[in-house]
Amino acid sequence: MFLVIQGSRFPSDTFTYLKTLLGAPSDAPAVTYYTQIASADIEESARRTVDLVQADGTKWAVEELVAMKFAYIKHLAELVANEKVTDVVVTVPPYYSQFERDAIADAIEISGLRTLAIINDGTAVAVNYAMTRTFPTPEYHVIYDAGASGIRATVASFTTAKDPKTGAAGTHIAVAGVGYDRTTGGVELDRRMREILIDAFNAKTGKDIREDKRGMAKLWKEALRVKAILSANSEAVAIVESLAWDIDFKTKVTRAQFEEKCKDLKNEFSKPIEDALKNAGLTLDNVTSVIFTGGSTRIPMVQTAVKAAVGE
Repeated sequence: MFLVIQGSRFPSDTFTYLKTLLGAPSDAPAVTYYTQIASADIEESARRTVDLVQADGTKWAVEELVAMKFAYIKHLAELVANEKVTDVVVTVPPYYSQFERDAIADAIEISGLRTLAIINDGTAVAVNYAMTRTFPTPEYHVIYDAGASGIRATVASFTTAKDPKTGAAGTHIAVAGVGYDRTTGGVELDRRMREILIDAFNAKTGKDIREDKRGMAKLWKEALRVKAILSANSEAVAIVESLAWDIDFKTKVTRAQFEEKCKDLKNEFSKPIEDALKNAGLTLDNVTSVIFTGGSTRIPMVQTAVKAAVGE
């Protein structure tokens, strides 16, 4: 959220949603999409990837900027642990290509850390889920992760088995199948909410807010706030003082209006679950539960779509 606040003040010097650009060539669809969700300037690098460019002309590779995030997390971890942190296990979406995983590994190295492992998000959640539970009979669970960058579903099996050498009982976890949609995540919902606000401002003023970078960054911040309110309420009021050209902006947005804007995504919310089960060779009858994780699972239309697909 700090970056979102800074972005409304310094749109050309604030770099957000960097995962979108990791390992992406300059002509990739991900780069085109990035220009729709961020105000930072980008240009092709010598490696045929992209650099992000500050207002003063300073260029940064995506890996360098992600490394700064890792370095900051390292600093926070050391403050909490009161000891040096040198090694990390990092989770990534299951759809990450080898190029994206290599870019993450490069960022970790630049930050001064050492990579012990890069594992899938769903696997990490499965391990966490099993830590406080026992499984006297084998179980399958679907881990449904609706995050900022996409939606992932992981079918994981949990069984209790004995170590043949020591006889000690332990939990065995195996990933049976995964499904994903890397275009339908929280960021896309944020973008569509901002489009609602853009249309409202343009209609009221006769001006195009897209021509003002700072105004677009302010609307992005407000879109996040309004989306969060609509997760618990049927309507919300968007208010931005001096949005652009010294014009104050105020409009009401309803949940129905937001859901209408996203109606083409309705069937996409649950499809990763169907794909994961198909890849695992299973059906819903084999599944004990669906475990929600990720911030976008709080959104009512996402919950409704999943419930319609899998039941209570």
